[in-house]
Amino acid sequence: MKIKMNNKLIFPLILFLAVAACNDDIKKSVEDNVHATDTTCIKEIAQAKTDIKNNKIIYCNYVGNIVWQALRAEKEMQSLLKQCGIEYQDESSPCVIQDNMNYHCYCQFMQEKIKEKFGDKFTDSLLYIADSIWIMKNRDRVFDCGSNSSCWDKPAMFPGDSTYDQTNHSGLQKEFCKIINYPNDYRSKQGENSMAMLQVYLDIDETGKAKVTDTQFVIWDSRTKEEDYNKKYWDYIKSIAIPLIEQTTWTPAKIKNIGVKSKNDIFIYLK
Repeated sequence: MKIKMNNKLIFPLILFLAVAACNDDIKKSVEDNVHATDTTCIKEIAQAKTDIKNNKIIYCNYVGNIVWQALRAEKEMQSLLKQCGIEYQDESSPCVIQDNMNYHCYCQFMQEKIKEKFGDKFTDSLLYIADSIWIMKNRDRVFDCGSNSSCWDKPAMFPGDSTYDQTNHSGLQKEFCKIINYPNDYRSKQGENSMAMLQVYLDIDETGKAKVTDTQFVIWDSRTKEEDYNKKYWDYIKSIAIPLIEQTTWTPAKIKNIGVKSKNDIFIYLK
């Protein structure tokens, strides 16, 4: 059975679907998703409405609960927000979550109104600018991120590195393998349970100049249970690796596309 549709009905139908889709987005408001028994949330939204009516707009920065994660560029963010007539507030999170309860209703409602007035990317843009200003104010700070790769936007990179990895550097590994000449009686690792690595601790400044601060060998031979069979060659291996690292200009670690000083812990794999 064929159904014929009048062309005059197509546009109204599309318009109806578009409006319905927009209404779905509107229903995502925190106010439209409050459970009737969530009196705390209802009161918070009412307070937010009153504050907004009195020209009081609050931006909330979420800091967690037990582990307080303050915004490092808090003062800079406060200053930028103030220029737009917005106040800054830290907001902690509950340790226990209950069913049918919305948390941060005041802050969520405020954020909705900030987006309506200034646009969806407004606060993200301010956070980016605030952090950039903070970085420029702290050019002498050395960033020690350890295993926290989110500490910086990009880790320091050796020329030829193919991936952004703060511990393993393919470009450095390739260059090291080109120039190392292993002695004839050097014992190569064999088997999945054997390992041979040179661990290097180094500082890299904002211009890409590297300085090795410490080294250690991580070696285990699964065949003999020996850790130091090749110990007599450790100084030789370091004499190849350290100049290679220090005499090469690295791309410095970057935050907000700004080169920063960084502490690094990297590995060079041995055969």
